[in-house]
Formats: sequence, C-alpha cells, structure tokens
Amino acid sequence: MSTETSVRRLEAADAEAYRALHLEALRAHPAAFAASYEEECDLPASAFAARLEQLAVFGGFVDGELAGIATMQRFPQLKRRHVAMVWGMYVREGQRGSGLAGAILGAVLACAEREVDQVELYVAVGNDRASRFYRNLGFEPYGVMRRSLRVDGVDHDAEMMVRMFR
Repeated sequence: MSTETSVRRLEAADAEAYRALHLEALRAHPAAFAASYEEECDLPASAFAARLEQLAVFGGFVDGELAGIATMQRFPQLKRRHVAMVWGMYVREGQRGSGLAGAILGAVLACAEREVDQVELYVAVGNDRASRFYRNLGFEPYGVMRRSLRVDGVDHDAEMMVRMFR
C-alpha cells in the first residue's frame, strides 16, 4: 500500500487542520516551541486563518491529511529584511523518518531563497535529532541562547542556527 505525500503553502481554508496540528505540537513538545498551548488553545480558527494569510506556512500532507508544518517569517525591519526565521516545525510522530520533514523544509527554503539572504532558526539544546536534521540541510550553529524558554519552572537553552544563501 503506497501513501501519497505532497507539500504546499497553507491557505486560510486550511486553518482548522493547521490549528489542530499546531496545538498538538505545543502540547506534545512544550520545550520545543516559544508559543504555549495555554496561550494558543483558545484562539479561534479565524486567528489561525489570519496567520496563514500573513505568514508563509507550509504543510506536508499524507493521503490528504496534514501531517507536518513549518513557518517562514521574514523580518519586517529595514535592517533585517534580508533575514527570515523558520519556526513552528513539526511532523507527526508516525511520519518522522519518512522524508516528509525534509520535503516541508525544502519548500520553506526554496521560498526563503527567493526572498532573503539567510534563514535562522532555534532548536532546543538536547534535541539532537532535530539538530542533525537541520545541519544536514545546510544550517550551521552560531551560538546558544541560554534560558531561551522557561516551561513549568524549568529553563531550556536553544541552539541558534543559520543557513546562508548568498
């Protein structure tokens, strides 16, 4: 039995599926995301639809079901417009190792390369699988943000990574 996978930029019509997957990510891995489940869970679908209209959010679909997401956000400040941030990368447990994450991030990077000179991201220190994944796609570490997040009274550091296009 073969599965059909696809990746595309999400639209406002995808808001409910995006909301559900985003909240799943926040609940399952609170130390991996700056947003918190508690802050996001009461937001209406319209808030997620607006986010999809304002940001470049890419989704990976398996047999028509949204199974992975990643967001690219370009900095608006004049002096930072050459830089974008990748955040909110998440792939459902059952699809990890399937190549879906690479396909999603590949779409994000293709979009970013047309618009900016470099992309940055943060990965939780200790998330070695994610760190290796990003390194394999050309990201290089450039520092550690100490106590980047505090979840339930526990501090978490973040490895800062960058990929240059030009």
